[in-house]
Amino acid sequence: MFSSKKLLCASLVLSSAGLIDLPTNSAAADTNTNSTASMPVYGDHGGLGLGVIVGEPTGFTMKYWLSNPTAIDLTAAWSFDDPGYFALNSDFLYHKFDLFKIDQGELPIYFGIGGRVAIPEHGDTRVGVRIPVGIAYEFHGVPIELFGELAPIVDFAPSTQARLNGGIGIRFYFR
Repeated sequence: MFSSKKLLCASLVLSSAGLIDLPTNSAAADTNTNSTASMPVYGDHGGLGLGVIVGEPTGFTMKYWLSNPTAIDLTAAWSFDDPGYFALNSDFLYHKFDLFKIDQGELPIYFGIGGRVAIPEHGDTRVGVRIPVGIAYEFHGVPIELFGELAPIVDFAPSTQARLNGGIGIRFYFR
C-alpha cells in the first residue's frame, strides 16, 4: 500500500517530467498568468524550462514552476571525476526575488533540498541528499534564465560521503 507521502512524491516527479497534470487552484492559476514585475519568471516564461548545466556534473536540466516562489528541478548529468558517474538529481526550490533590485529583469536567490542518485562506471550506486543554493538572472520578455548554483551533497548509501557539486547553466522556457 502506498503512503500519502510516497504518492505525493511520485505525483510531483511525474508532473515535473510532464507525464501527468496536477490539478491547480483556479485563483492561484489566475494570479500566475499575469505578467508583472513581481512575477517575472512564472508569468513571463510559463511553467517549464529546459536547458543545460556545465560544471560538476555536466548535463541537461529541467525546471517546472509550481508557483511564483517555488519550483522543482530535474538534472540528468555526467560527472568527469575519477571515477566518472551518471547522476539524476531532483530538488524542491524556493526563490527570493526581493533581495537584489536591478533595472532590467530579476535576480532571485534560490535554495532548496532534494535527492540524487549517482551511477558510477565501476562500483556501487550512490544515493544521497542535495542542498542547492544559487542565483538566477531572469530576463523580462525573453523566455531565458541564466543561473549558477552550488550544492553540498551527502550520500547515505552505500556509505556516507560528502561532496560539493556546482555549475552554471541556461534554460529556455516554453509558454
